[in-house]
Amino acid sequence: MDSVLFQAMAIELNHKLSRSRLDKVVQTGAGTLVLKFWTGEEKLQLLFKAEGKSSFYLTRESCSAPAKPPRICQLLRARLRNLLEVRAEPFDRIAHFSFLGPEGARYDLVFEAFGPQGNLILIDQDGRIVDLLYRQENKRKLMPGEFYTLPEQKQRISLLNNLPEAASALRQAEQRGNLNLADVTPLSPALAQAISQARQAGQSFDAILTRIKAVFQAGSFTPQQISWDGQAGLLPLLLETKDAAVKEFPDLSLLIETTLAEEAGESVKDLTSRLTAVISKQLKRLSKRLEHITAERERQADPERFRITGDLLLANLHLFKRGANSVEVEDYYKSPPKTVTIELDSKTNPQENAERYFKLYRKAKRSGDHHARRLQDTKEEQEWLDQVALSLEEAVSGDDLYQVQLELETAGMLKQTKGQLGRRQQVKPEDQLYNSVTPGGWQLYWGKNSRTNDYVSRHMTGPQDLWFHAKGMPGSHLVLKCGDSADKVSEEDLHSAAAFAAGYSKGKDDSKVEVIVAQGRDVKKPKGARPGLVTVDSHHTVMVSPRRLED
Repeated sequence: MDSVLFQAMAIELNHKLSRSRLDKVVQTGAGTLVLKFWTGEEKLQLLFKAEGKSSFYLTRESCSAPAKPPRICQLLRARLRNLLEVRAEPFDRIAHFSFLGPEGARYDLVFEAFGPQGNLILIDQDGRIVDLLYRQENKRKLMPGEFYTLPEQKQRISLLNNLPEAASALRQAEQRGNLNLADVTPLSPALAQAISQARQAGQSFDAILTRIKAVFQAGSFTPQQISWDGQAGLLPLLLETKDAAVKEFPDLSLLIETTLAEEAGESVKDLTSRLTAVISKQLKRLSKRLEHITAERERQADPERFRITGDLLLANLHLFKRGANSVEVEDYYKSPPKTVTIELDSKTNPQENAERYFKLYRKAKRSGDHHARRLQDTKEEQEWLDQVALSLEEAVSGDDLYQVQLELETAGMLKQTKGQLGRRQQVKPEDQLYNSVTPGGWQLYWGKNSRTNDYVSRHMTGPQDLWFHAKGMPGSHLVLKCGDSADKVSEEDLHSAAAFAAGYSKGKDDSKVEVIVAQGRDVKKPKGARPGLVTVDSHHTVMVSPRRLED
């Protein structure tokens, strides 16, 4: 979000949000907060993104609150009531949101959108920092209790307030062949290119800058995606350009949100494809491993037959000599006794042939336990990967994808990523939970991936709470918080909770799904099991139609 768009966005938001009531604050990611306003005519959602490409705009996306609001989120809810004004610093990407708090207290919510990571800082009426999203103790100390100071700013010429000097600086830059070199602000590569195109169309710098100033003063923006001569950019206004492809938007927020979605779309698509390929490859390997273990197990399914064969050979050593390929003996283990043919190794003596069968017996007996362990481990890994695949299918944000990526990295199936999503902060599991309420008022919480499922089952489910999970398929772990009042949970409430457990499972598109209902004390995580894997000692099931929050 360049300085031109930043300044324009602050002006547009001031027109739309000043004198609005703040109704709710939601933190949807480690560095992303949404402030929900009522203007008196409509509800608007202001999104602050202080991670990755820092930006702020009015979002149309639905934003649900996590089960437990993080620290900064709780603070903003407690201190802020009405938005009075939005303004931007003239020489940097810093916006001030002036609020009225309880009992007439004044607060300044400062959004900084520069550097590798943005920030959101709450300042009291004395100029001291109450708290902030990211604390800093470097040269510019940003900590609670400290006075807030602006970063050192390079002195530049204002494109909006000092037209003669700005026009002079642009003329000099034009002579050097690059308007971007002009020491004026706000100026972006896209605006510099648009000014250059307007100059080629015969307009003077004075006329161009007067036009820009008038648009910013009036706040009458015509946001657009513009491309020409193989270059593309975003602009808050239209200048006379030659041979340019222009796509206009009704407001700046839609321009920013659409562009970010288009940019993220490819990267999210690419990341989803990569994670899907990793999961698919590992599931195929596990399937082949299961076939191999099963075949080996069948070959060594009856260790006793090797011991019996060894006993029969020892009892009949006098019937054969070295060099024989087989021998016929009376099998006295059968009733009545029956003649059987035993294969021999012609290179060994009778005693060694008998010992060979005893070795096969001991090996088969050991292998039985080994195969049982390998079979169990492989099936558990398959179950876990099926859940990871469902989490990937359900992912709706970069944070959701990152959790899938992190699980695969932790399991050693994916190299640690340093790019696109590799530097995201780990989101607390309690901040990722879905939540709802049954018709009878019981609180429901459920996970969206293995890690959050683990959190629900191990940390949120009390011994007497009710626990739900779709039977025989990957899906969310869901808890109905009832404590020792399980007998007061109605059938309607029970089926309401089960419907959500079904709706967030692999059977979400089925007409009916069988759902396990258990008490928390019967749900246990085996020692060393992967995240999200549990055993259930006792349960009953109900058949329900799947339901999701959007329903």
